[in-house]
Amino acid sequence: MDIKEFNFMDGMAKTQVLATDGVYLAERNDGSFRISLYQLSDFYVEIYYHKTRCFYICIRSFNEVGELFPYLQDIDISEVYKMIYTAS
Repeated sequence: MDIKEFNFMDGMAKTQVLATDGVYLAERNDGSFRISLYQLSDFYVEIYYHKTRCFYICIRSFNEVGELFPYLQDIDISEVYKMIYTAS
């Protein structure tokens, strides 16, 4: 499946595809939304959940890695540094 096929699906079909084929990567908060990030094939998908109403507002797909920036600040890579310095 490519991003164009995914974008033509309705919301229910998108959530089903993410549940079966998507790889959960991360989550972040933005105001009144909790945003979950998934990878599907060669693109990414965000699901925006309303925190107090407990349902999703929108599903957004993208394939530009620059759009992953909001998630990168929360990734702890200290273990990678430890492995690099221990191995040398």
